[in-house]
Amino acid sequence: GSVDPAKKEQFAEDDSIGPMLASALEHCELLDSIGFTRYVVSLKDSDPQKVIDVNRRFAEQRPDVPLHLGVTEAGMPPDGIIKTRIAFEQLISRGIGDTVRVSLTVPNARKPEEIDAARGILADIAAGRVRSVVDFGLDSLNIISCPSCSRVENEAFIELAEEVKRMTAYAKDHAITIAVMGCRVNGPGETDDADLGLWCGPTHVNLKKGSEPLGAFAYDAILPRLREELDQPIAGREAAAGRSAGA
Repeated sequence: GSVDPAKKEQFAEDDSIGPMLASALEHCELLDSIGFTRYVVSLKDSDPQKVIDVNRRFAEQRPDVPLHLGVTEAGMPPDGIIKTRIAFEQLISRGIGDTVRVSLTVPNARKPEEIDAARGILADIAAGRVRSVVDFGLDSLNIISCPSCSRVENEAFIELAEEVKRMTAYAKDHAITIAVMGCRVNGPGETDDADLGLWCGPTHVNLKKGSEPLGAFAYDAILPRLREELDQPIAGREAAAGRSAGA
């Protein structure tokens, strides 16, 4: 589940790994104290670098505890597979990780693709087909989206995520994160860290800028409004770059 807000207050605002690690270690201590030892810990983020860092740190402190690896809200293929591959290569090649999940935003009928992708990544790692230099791609547009589950109230969410990816292609060279979440359970909180966030309800899509709500829009009206919001930071950055060049 999500990290306890009280834990976040104990760490610097820009440190998302510290609270996650502390929470996991605390829960392990609780389970150990009552004699419950058959458990697996999962430490996930939408940023593969953070997944690598937090799992490495956990494995150093609790090498006895099995780890379930994954990049949450990795998005659509092929981007979601690439993000997951980056994390798996760096962790599994170092002996970290016991079970895995590849999370992709695809319709239910295509969910077996997650298994195929995971098997392909594991086969490549076993054969030594891994990157020598890791490019996390964080200086470009980053679209994260959840893999869909029973909490999704409108299957149009999958199509919307695909449309967002197509519509925002013009901004591919800008370091902006857009989150597209499928439900009202995880959506409100898990879009807070994105520059622009969308979380879907039965009939409307809620739009946010950071943690600021911008309103709810019909599914057929959300894309033009999203583009308006996306154009603002791009225009600001281009203007700043122009001033720097002219200085």
